[in-house]
Amino acid sequence: MKMKRMFAGILSAVMLFSSYTVLAVKSETSENDIQYSGEYTAFKQIADYIAERYIDDSYTSDEIMMQGLSALLADNDPLLVELLKATLKSMDDYSGFYTPEEYKEFENQVTNTFYGIGVSMQTDSDGYVVITGFAEENGNAEKAGFRVGDRFVKVNGENVSGLSLQEVRAKIIGDEGTKVKIAVLREGKELELTATRVAVSSMTVSGGILNGNIGYIQIVSFGPNTSSEFAEQLDVMRENNVKNIILDLRNNGGGLVSAATDIAEMIVPKGKIIDVKYRQSQYNITYNSNLAKKEFDFVILVNEHTASSSEILASAIQDSGAGKLVGTTTFGKAVIQNTFPLTNGSMFKLTVGQYITRNGREINKVGLTPDEYAENEIEKLDMSSYAQFDFKTRLVLGNSGENARAAKERLYILGYYDGDTDNDVFDAELREAVINFQKANDILSYGIIDVVTQTRLESIVSQIESITDNQLIKAYEMFGGKKEDLFEA
Repeated sequence: MKMKRMFAGILSAVMLFSSYTVLAVKSETSENDIQYSGEYTAFKQIADYIAERYIDDSYTSDEIMMQGLSALLADNDPLLVELLKATLKSMDDYSGFYTPEEYKEFENQVTNTFYGIGVSMQTDSDGYVVITGFAEENGNAEKAGFRVGDRFVKVNGENVSGLSLQEVRAKIIGDEGTKVKIAVLREGKELELTATRVAVSSMTVSGGILNGNIGYIQIVSFGPNTSSEFAEQLDVMRENNVKNIILDLRNNGGGLVSAATDIAEMIVPKGKIIDVKYRQSQYNITYNSNLAKKEFDFVILVNEHTASSSEILASAIQDSGAGKLVGTTTFGKAVIQNTFPLTNGSMFKLTVGQYITRNGREINKVGLTPDEYAENEIEKLDMSSYAQFDFKTRLVLGNSGENARAAKERLYILGYYDGDTDNDVFDAELREAVINFQKANDILSYGIIDVVTQTRLESIVSQIESITDNQLIKAYEMFGGKKEDLFEA
């Protein structure tokens, strides 16, 4: 495609600015190269000389420079894309240019639509990513043979044991209609399944009721369906006579402003939510809540990754007295972008406004300060009380020894073994668990606890982290809960 035709409408608007920016950068990056010293100055001097001496006196110096750049870019689509990206990026951290392909991906992110296998996932206590539900009953994933509780161990032959939820998800999603091979661990046995990738709209809100009749709602992002999903969670709270709710906005980078303000209208007492101010004051808008009286008390969990629309909602709750913030200082993104689709399917995003909180706070690059500061603790799993490998003795079926006990304990933690860990006998159940572990980790699958297997087991288990969620504990205690009751089944 010819990008010169596609961007004709915006080229003139950005060209003059871009010419200074791009060429100045070139001069700077060539500072140590004598061959290219002061080239921008030479360009400007040439343009000035042409404007003064050229036989056609209708050109100005700026017009000559822009004409030169236009000639350079006319048949160089990649360079034009690079110029447009550099131009928008130079404005601030949030403006940007998107090719048609990038725009499609951007829209998928905003609407929480992607092409996966149709399952919900989370990381379990042993560090595995596990299936917790399906996008629809009897849908794509269930028909392919997946079950709730399956642990992901391979995607297209690549070992994913120990990877984060985001990393596993990234390997599963792909182009619509393509197939993906996934090996899962189920009841200690490895199964390989094949699924076709389909369009999936992920849920952005989840919740439940903790001991003590304290509600918990998590919003992971703000998309088109977030406010309706949140309303459904509130209905659950009403049905169970829940009045105190922990709202988790940690690691929520934002999304649609309208989703955040819609939710604020449900829970924030009557008054301002935010003021949005634009360069052209006639476009300024104030979002308000008409809720006569608050129905719930909230504690909001926030951290350094709580940003944008999350901060809109959190600030409205904090400023109105509807709840308190617990955690760490938020990211501090209080500027708003509009998207401008172009005729060829590309798009550019531009920062056009900023928002001011209910009480008049400007929090851009500052963030929200929590009412109660709390940090989580992350520790490696303490293996000092477990049996230890000697990394030299091979064990086969029927043998006994400390290496067998060590293998049982580690395979139990990883979900491969569900038997007795108190004896040191290499029995048939342990051998089956060893074989499945070896298969999942691309090592010789012959059921012998050799040095390689011992080393791989120790390496994987040593990477398991234990997280103490002090922020959630603090919020729970603020509603009268006791720490020891929080994680009870």
